[in-house]
Amino acid sequence: MKNFTLKSIFTVLALLLAVTSYSQERCGMLEYMEEQLQDPEFARQHEEKQNRVKAQVQQFLNNGDYLERGIATIEIPVAVHFPTGNPADRACLEALAQNQIDILNADYTATNSDFNQWSGAAVGLFPNTNAGVANINFCIATNNHPTLAQHGDVNLLEGNPAVTVGVEFGGGTNNDSDWAGYLNFVIRDLSGLLGFSPLFGNINQGYAVTMDENAFASGDGCPASGIVPGPPFNLGRTTTHELGHFFGLEHTFNADGTGSCGVGGDGLDDTPEVANSSYGCPSLGSVASCETGQSALTMNYMDYVNDACMYMFTEDQMALAMTYIANTLQSQFKLNTCVPATPGFALAAENGTISSCPDTDMEVTFDLTYTTILDFNGTTTFTATGQPAGSSVSFSPTSLNNDGSFTMTVGDLAATAQGTYTITVTGTSNFVTETVEVVLNNNCTEIVCDPFDSPQNLGIAIADGSGGDPGATAEHIINISDSQIIESLTINVDVSHTWSSDLLVGVIPPGGTFPADIITLWSGNCAVSAPPGVANFNVTFDDNGATLPGVDECNDNQTGTYAPTEPLNSVLNGTDAQGDWTLILADFFAGDTGTLNDWSITICSEQPLSVDEFSQDSFAIFPNPNNGEFTIKLNSNSGNDIEVDVFDIRGRKIFNNSYTNTGDFNETVNLNNVQSGMYLVTVNDGNNKITKRIIVD
Repeated sequence: MKNFTLKSIFTVLALLLAVTSYSQERCGMLEYMEEQLQDPEFARQHEEKQNRVKAQVQQFLNNGDYLERGIATIEIPVAVHFPTGNPADRACLEALAQNQIDILNADYTATNSDFNQWSGAAVGLFPNTNAGVANINFCIATNNHPTLAQHGDVNLLEGNPAVTVGVEFGGGTNNDSDWAGYLNFVIRDLSGLLGFSPLFGNINQGYAVTMDENAFASGDGCPASGIVPGPPFNLGRTTTHELGHFFGLEHTFNADGTGSCGVGGDGLDDTPEVANSSYGCPSLGSVASCETGQSALTMNYMDYVNDACMYMFTEDQMALAMTYIANTLQSQFKLNTCVPATPGFALAAENGTISSCPDTDMEVTFDLTYTTILDFNGTTTFTATGQPAGSSVSFSPTSLNNDGSFTMTVGDLAATAQGTYTITVTGTSNFVTETVEVVLNNNCTEIVCDPFDSPQNLGIAIADGSGGDPGATAEHIINISDSQIIESLTINVDVSHTWSSDLLVGVIPPGGTFPADIITLWSGNCAVSAPPGVANFNVTFDDNGATLPGVDECNDNQTGTYAPTEPLNSVLNGTDAQGDWTLILADFFAGDTGTLNDWSITICSEQPLSVDEFSQDSFAIFPNPNNGEFTIKLNSNSGNDIEVDVFDIRGRKIFNNSYTNTGDFNETVNLNNVQSGMYLVTVNDGNNKITKRIIVD
């Protein structure tokens, strides 16, 4: 039986602690860069950047101590993102973000409270190394934020710190172009990894330094959001380390456990080359470097020791970082973000893009918000520019002097050209002017129903049949010359015949053949149980019509709208209406004959909203909405009659009239108590045509 001494127990505990410390990988920069470098263009740009910065650093160092060259302090605007944070926890998260900024400002300027360890024996162990100080100041941006449509956090207000909560950054990636111009910190669950960053990060493309939820800032954290710094990485040094990579600093060691000497370390003269990373909290001078008699610089921020045991950068490290910041990043930082906000207001759009066609009145509405800054109370009025020509713009309310919402309605879109329009909404109050942009995808379409009629009084004879065999078929063709994709269609057939139930009526669409492609409309309908038969019919065939009359359900001169024997829309929807449409009639029984008087096809198709072919000054339809009675006014010198058609939303013609063209057209149309809803009014003078939507209340 083995006896465990106190010493052995402490040894086991020490091993357990070591395992715990090593179980979380400190930095994923190398893996991240390895993945990014698979992109040849990224690899090319990265190599060019490295070579350029190294040359600049050497020139920097050759000119003497960079701290004595009078470089002004560079202000770096920071935005902090907590994608999984609790919005109700915002105050805590904002304070935690500021805590990390305070740590960075201390670490990068060697004013951190534990920097005093770099003295005496520590300095003596590294005679060729001086501590580095950067001329930079980190600040969380408080002014000139991205728009709400960009950052997505309704609680991020102008004048408050640039901290987003509960909003994903870059769709889960490591860069977000909406946050270009900022040094971005993203805090999310990295599943065992403490953090990672691109080497030589890019501000213009919105790249981020990413930390685990348990390795950001210090103190108690924000438990309600799951952001809690955990020992031994609970002093904010993970961000210090990863940010070093963003500024171009390599690890001070060659590898993490599998390294060897002779590789060159981080390439800087004042950081001794070390084969492998150091963990835990090694005692001063206890880890050897690759140089005989020289210790490893384990207290350097770019090693892997515990937060409490790293406390300095070297002079060459800060020379490299300052070179990259001053020569590359400084010009990329967004301006006027860290200056204190002044009293004013901010505008934001809640639905920045409208891409669907409105159902009524040809208008779209944008919802916007007005937020005051620092108790601003001036009255702000709203205007817009960039809307489609011919449209109208109205605001409700037209002005605000307190926080609130307002709407912008862009109307009269039926008279506008299709396209994408960037509309600038401007708020003006005394000497303060702010703008916000919205995008209108004016790609609305409408269902336009065009009638195609045969000549009146065709007089085409329908030959008599014999004993159930058809006589010669009667045929007539309507040609549709323009291409249009069928949304729906109806067919009207007017026949004089002494015994209607003798007839079969069908239509062959363009490209079809007889009899394979005939669609039966009428098949011996209006039969009677005893003579005499029912004569004549003038029927509209519509898939949405009533069921065709059965035995003894017809009268002479039968009219109405009925569903055809075989459906039209399920066969023809989505096909092109262009070409020859052939109506075929056949009589199957002897003793009765008849005549095809006329027929018509109405094709409904989806088309761009019609732009007035009549000039704006010459055409008006009012009132709209109305009670079914409205007036049409227009000026037309074509000499052609004015044709007015009204269709319901299913494409059925509910009104048609032709008027003599006197040049100054002014007619009132009464739809005779039609149901409430939307209708299409088409006005045609033979040369010009326009379709307008009306609303019947």
